[in-house]
Amino acid sequence: MKSSIKFTIVIFFTFIILSCNEDNRIGPCVHTYKEPILNITSLRDTANYNHPRFIILRELKINGSKEYGAYPLMESYGIVGNDSIYYCNIPFGFGVEEGKYEFIIEAEGFQPKQITIENVSYSVFDGGCPSYNDGGKRVELIIN
Repeated sequence: MKSSIKFTIVIFFTFIILSCNEDNRIGPCVHTYKEPILNITSLRDTANYNHPRFIILRELKINGSKEYGAYPLMESYGIVGNDSIYYCNIPFGFGVEEGKYEFIIEAEGFQPKQITIENVSYSVFDGGCPSYNDGGKRVELIIN
């Protein structure tokens, strides 16, 4: 019985030691995102120099696939979703998947506009265990 307790203790401490990294964190290997991958910093009307503060975003596609619900909001700020329509306060950010983002934006007093943003990616990846992404793409949208 004593040998099985010693064996369990050795296994437990071995797991703890192997779970640590250079930051002295203990626990399972996890990947985190320090910010969303796509950050809309401002929205500009170049004709009248207005800066709308609220938009509706719809028909979101990431890498050609239509997105619905909460998945694009896994890492987000300034945006809430209702099925396939997203309500956004400028600035806002969302998403964690790299690639091509396509959507339509609507703002009061403006015609809807199709937006395509290519090569959306993080600028920082710190690998290992645990790991993280940071430095999402920052974009200013032009509404007209």
